[in-house]
Amino acid sequence: MSESGYLQLRLGTIAPAKLAEMAFAPFRNQFAEKEISVEIHVPHNLPALNCDVSKIAWVLSIFFSNAVRYTPRWGKLWIRGKSLEKAIRLEVENSGYGIPPEQLAKLFEPSANPENPEFGRGLALVLAREIVEAHSGKIGGYTEPGVMTGFFIELPVEANPASSDNTQSQSKEDKEEK
Repeated sequence: MSESGYLQLRLGTIAPAKLAEMAFAPFRNQFAEKEISVEIHVPHNLPALNCDVSKIAWVLSIFFSNAVRYTPRWGKLWIRGKSLEKAIRLEVENSGYGIPPEQLAKLFEPSANPENPEFGRGLALVLAREIVEAHSGKIGGYTEPGVMTGFFIELPVEANPASSDNTQSQSKEDKEEK
């Protein structure tokens, strides 16, 4: 954060698959050491994101850091990406302990769990929320206690001029067929 309290963003363009891989790379060995199987399902044809790449990669790294910490040996990690109507959703889901549903929403608030340090103090996820919201995005989680936990971000996708041209070309072809 800057002195004025505003988050400064340095925007750049990146493919969601590349962003997910870049954020996951530093954790690859930790997951391998715990023999956690990793499945990455982020299609390479998703629209590019216009974001502060380092800050969004950091947000994903928080998800990976928590996942490696709370996934038991021989567990599973899934990294998924998909296109929504006007956004890209990236999610990180792990098998394991899960989070009590009443605590899940609180994880994005300061001092979420002062009485239970097992779930941390929530500061990283609070900063993650601020970063994602600075991108006009959404952040959240879902859980099934004793089974799994997942966290996601949704970042808006701006209209891409190249895709508009493709739409116009398609429209011309449609007209010619008629």
